[in-house]
Amino acid sequence: MLVGLRSRRHIAPFSLHRPGTWDEAVALRRQTGSSAFLAGGIDLIDRLKHGHVVDRLIRLDGIAGLGDIVATTDSLRIGALATHAAIADSVAIRGVLPDLAALWQRIANPRVRFAGTIGGNVMARRPDYDGLPALLAMGAAAEIAAGRVALSVIDDLVTGFVVPRPERLRLFADRSLRPAISVWLGMTVTDGHVDGVRAAIGMAHPSPVCVSLDLNVPLASMAHQAAAIADTIAGTMPEPMTDPVATASYRRRMTRVLISRLLSQAGSIA
Repeated sequence: MLVGLRSRRHIAPFSLHRPGTWDEAVALRRQTGSSAFLAGGIDLIDRLKHGHVVDRLIRLDGIAGLGDIVATTDSLRIGALATHAAIADSVAIRGVLPDLAALWQRIANPRVRFAGTIGGNVMARRPDYDGLPALLAMGAAAEIAAGRVALSVIDDLVTGFVVPRPERLRLFADRSLRPAISVWLGMTVTDGHVDGVRAAIGMAHPSPVCVSLDLNVPLASMAHQAAAIADTIAGTMPEPMTDPVATASYRRRMTRVLISRLLSQAGSIA
């Protein structure tokens, strides 16, 4: 049997740098020629194997704090270099947002889980990745060198992601229809009442789409109102795309179905 593998010989020569501080990394990127930051390397190495050329790779794993996960009742900060496995196994996350830890155990295969990072997942901007829709559903902000910005306007390398008030948040996901569509649903709950929901749709548009809806609904009643709320949320979303995987009409219909299913699930565990 003849097996074809992508060879390392296809990767063009580059210089490898290991900065110890963020300032050093930024200075390297500003040097003449092309640069690429290397985190887990899952997507970058594949691009290099397919002919992408850079003059230098700047490894980020020597910079302290970029993989730290810090949780308080006011915020949850996930460092950009936190791996998928670290997120799923984090004691800090389990303490303030156990839904995230439980859901993240299902993300990717072992090779990706232990090497791939949440920052790389988001910055790859692939529509089939879960990092960005999950963060959108949680109402997270991106942390860059200059401060915090909305996930939709990231224009610099991300150092981390910050989720506000994680102890008020419930997180649900339905990934059963991948690669046609996935839905991540964040729900803020106060004293048994749902204050609002954020539904983030992945794979149905060129980039994830998120819709927020303010509510004042008892969590115990959510299952009874799930269909109506799902109609409202789905009705405000842009038209999905048609591609070889699924039609726009199918994605539009299943957006309503999956959102309703998740809302009903939330109500059933009240």
